[in-house]
Amino acid sequence: MAQKKQVAQATARKQELTAQLAAARQSISHTKQELVGRLNIKNLLGRLVSRKPKALFAGSTAAALILTLLLKRPKKSKKSSSPKTARQILFTWLLSLLKPAAKAWLVARAKKLASERISRPYQNAAHQQVAQQVVQDRGKLFMDV
Repeated sequence: MAQKKQVAQATARKQELTAQLAAARQSISHTKQELVGRLNIKNLLGRLVSRKPKALFAGSTAAALILTLLLKRPKKSKKSSSPKTARQILFTWLLSLLKPAAKAWLVARAKKLASERISRPYQNAAHQQVAQQVVQDRGKLFMDV
């Protein structure tokens, strides 16, 4: 009888421990889900932006400024060149003044030449014969195809 009583107590203890174990497992699972939700980066950033948007904006602006200053390329030191003479300075100045005028003159000249070429008919017979021969040859090529 004593054995039956001990077996019954052991069985009851086992059931009690099994129930505690199941409750602990459920608690661990619930806590794990809660931690995963809290530590999710997307959720963390969303909460941070919704709670403190001005501070986040100021911090990101400051970080961008600091990184820009840190990653800025060093200025190249200018080579010490010999001082220019008055003649060189005058020549450079004259060239800078003449560039726009020269460009305008060249563009006007190119337009004039192009319009003359387009508007004038073939002036000599040799050009006309060559042009007719080219047209005929092209026609033959298209017919052969």
